[in-house]
Amino acid sequence: MAEPTNNNGSNNQPAATGSNNGATQSGNSGTPSRQTVEATVAVRPERYLVAPRPQAGVQPMAADVILNTLSNMPDVRIVRRMQPRGFGAFSAGGGGAAEVVVAEMDPARGAALVASAGPNIIVERDALLRHADDGAISAFSNAMSMLPGPGVDVRVRVVGTSGRLLPRATVYVYGLGFPAQGLTDDKGEVTVTVFGGSIETIQAIYIKPFADHWDRMIRAPSLSSGVNTLQLRPLSETYDGFPQTGMVGWGQRLMKLDQIAASLGGQGVKIGIIDSGCDNAHPQLTHVTNGVDLTNNRDSRSWNHDTMSHGTHCAGIITAASNALAGIRGFAPLAEVHALKVFPGGRFSDLLDALDQSIERRLDIVNMSLGSGEASELIVNKLAEARRSGVACIVAAGNASGPVQFPGVVPSVFTVSALGQLDQFPPDSYHAQNVVPGLVAGQMFSPKFTCFGPQIAGGGPGVAIISTVPGGGYAAWDGTSMATPHVTGMGALLLAHHPLLRDSARIRGEQRVAQLFSLLANSGIRYLGDPTREGAGMPDLQSAGLAGVTQVASAQPAAASLSPAASAVSPFDAGPQFASAAFQANPFAQPVSAFGPFSNGLPPGFGFNPALIQRLAQLRAAGLL
Repeated sequence: MAEPTNNNGSNNQPAATGSNNGATQSGNSGTPSRQTVEATVAVRPERYLVAPRPQAGVQPMAADVILNTLSNMPDVRIVRRMQPRGFGAFSAGGGGAAEVVVAEMDPARGAALVASAGPNIIVERDALLRHADDGAISAFSNAMSMLPGPGVDVRVRVVGTSGRLLPRATVYVYGLGFPAQGLTDDKGEVTVTVFGGSIETIQAIYIKPFADHWDRMIRAPSLSSGVNTLQLRPLSETYDGFPQTGMVGWGQRLMKLDQIAASLGGQGVKIGIIDSGCDNAHPQLTHVTNGVDLTNNRDSRSWNHDTMSHGTHCAGIITAASNALAGIRGFAPLAEVHALKVFPGGRFSDLLDALDQSIERRLDIVNMSLGSGEASELIVNKLAEARRSGVACIVAAGNASGPVQFPGVVPSVFTVSALGQLDQFPPDSYHAQNVVPGLVAGQMFSPKFTCFGPQIAGGGPGVAIISTVPGGGYAAWDGTSMATPHVTGMGALLLAHHPLLRDSARIRGEQRVAQLFSLLANSGIRYLGDPTREGAGMPDLQSAGLAGVTQVASAQPAAASLSPAASAVSPFDAGPQFASAAFQANPFAQPVSAFGPFSNGLPPGFGFNPALIQRLAQLRAAGLL
């Protein structure tokens, strides 16, 4: 039975006094009583956003009134005041233009404020943001129970070819209980402790390298009590000579990036990447020179310190340049890129700040490979303000294998799901774990992690996507986080070079954003026939009518399109062909129609646009397309 506790949570014993190493004496007997220690762990306070709610014809509550009310509450700490920035500062309403107060308080008090808030005020949690990961931790649904028993140490050494030691590789070990993980040291070694069974009960080991190698998933591994050495295959084994010899990703080939003129590089367009920063010391990202660290008091120097690699990976897809190193091909290497750092530790308040920065910097298109399990009215308002200001926000659907996550559900954004293509990754990699038989159509599939729903506007390549990581290396990752920058990159090309958008580049506003979104949707190629999983399809540069695209035989993926002969149109490698008999002979992989239940093949909110199609026809007739 637990002993009673006093108000400060410690055991109900007299506090230790004196300097006798914390021990106390009981009377004059000299018998020491039990040592007691004050409890230091308690429920941490939570942050909340408080702001006036804009209402038509109603004067909003003054920010000073909100501030004074919060300041007079006990145990409430004002963290920051977020003044309206950019054009929003001059707006009389319409959302997003009012000052926002960020306050820290006890969760119970915060919940009471949320429940009692009137119609003229917004009170909501300043929830943490998250970006998409590869989801390896959920590989086994039954590996989430607390089991008794001694811990078992699993010693692992990770090597590449010729026994090269691989530091900074993440090792996941799945036993009968909770999975455990660790990071390899400079010798490529790590010891991971799992509970609930002997070493023979280990179900799987997953190795995620830091850079330049394919990951690997080994089910039912044969392990010893000594050091277990696991070998990974380098990316250069798949792409001969990589990165000195360049390559174009499988998804970029489907989107026809390798078919456009080299002179089309997104010149004149400003792109924002709201993420974990960008390592511009990478040879392919040295041209990224604009940024701000919103996790560090808007510091203008630390944005290029990317401890999570996520932002650097997204940046490579969007804008990697092949001047110093062939490496990968980015969509818009000549665009002006701004890294808006909100990770690690980013919250809704940081996202509000990043969107304000996007408006103030007059960015044209913004990549948001992030999401949250909670919703925010203030973020909804700010996204609408951004759209009215001419900022096109491209948002990841999420990796929770369920309904689209916030802010992908917001109607003012273009939400992207992930698609995969068979034979583009080793069969023993974790990428292969994302293939679900019932979601395969020909060579294409909807990966099990992608979120889905009627809010999906389009799909993007999101499985085994090779891009830049800090330190000058490359990594193959999965996620809607990887699919989204493909669409952002293509959007930047359309804004820079498509006559329909290029001619109106100086006319910022909601109409231009709507034209871009319609162009992306109308250019989509449907591979699955399910608009809840691919929206209007994967945007296609040729279908969009972008000048400089050459004719190709077929827009549909096929094994023949990945043959060495296909690389003749580009100096980049055409890509791998991983034979997989299990996938090839899959009885569930049935062909589907080019269109789903919607007659025009577009999801709700992205209907067939007669004016756009008529304008495209006029441009083609005039020889401009």
